[in-house]
Amino acid sequence: MTAVKTLDHNASRLLTPGFRLGTESPAFDDYELTFDLGHPLDLDAVRACLDETMRRFTREQGTDADVWLAPRLHHALRLTRREAAHRGLWRWLGVVFASDYVRWRWGPSEESSEDPEAAARTDRFDGPDYKHALARLWWMAELFRNGPDYTPVATALANQDIPNNLFRMDVAHHRPTVQAAVAVLDGRTGREANALAKAVNSAATTLVIDTIGPDNPLDPEAGLAWVSDPDIDPGRYFDEMPSGPEDPPAAEAAVTTMVDLLEDLLAEAPVRGRSTEDDPDEDSVELGSETSA
Repeated sequence: MTAVKTLDHNASRLLTPGFRLGTESPAFDDYELTFDLGHPLDLDAVRACLDETMRRFTREQGTDADVWLAPRLHHALRLTRREAAHRGLWRWLGVVFASDYVRWRWGPSEESSEDPEAAARTDRFDGPDYKHALARLWWMAELFRNGPDYTPVATALANQDIPNNLFRMDVAHHRPTVQAAVAVLDGRTGREANALAKAVNSAATTLVIDTIGPDNPLDPEAGLAWVSDPDIDPGRYFDEMPSGPEDPPAAEAAVTTMVDLLEDLLAEAPVRGRSTEDDPDEDSVELGSETSA
């Protein structure tokens, strides 16, 4: 089984355009550090998920690839939230362990494969969790899952403006708001997702969200059992959705309350391109971009 490591931030100096294109292979050994999680981490299962993603999809199908990979990556990469906050771990995963996937997802097309200007951005290998090629998917799955159910993750990632806008907001840690946003925005345009995110962010400064929609807490014992289970067969879930940690789902009454609130906010929010007569042709323009996050 592959050993888990972290990568010192000074390794970033080696992330040249040549490395990011895959034409240079600098040595990162001097920057690698052992990382003892205290529980098993099956990186072979993670590797299998990444390889299957690149087999199933083309790089032009980036959004579809994200929808498929995010729940399976989270299922295979058994981390606590505290462990997943370790920047050096993601740096090692992006730079050393899975640089081929990062280039495949965020690198240039075949026509520009030798152009340094077209190389995948450094932050896709070594960036914050909302930019890093793997961290963004893991954290989106963590925040958008509803207990063990990953279905809302796939729904959100199908319209990438939903996670792209909500992901960096504090309300992303309030599960009823997240689940309500997924329900309200399902089938809507990227412009509406953008508008709702701004409206929620403004409202959250004056509304006490936890009071309006009190949630069930996560189950520490379920989380411990999750990360301690070494029995992962990723191939079993290539054609069906896996299950996540057995946390209780978001409180149903709170989700219903937040759906009503978000519907009201969206109705009043200025949606770019929406006319005063709610022209459906105007509303149908979608701004979602698979390369925006």
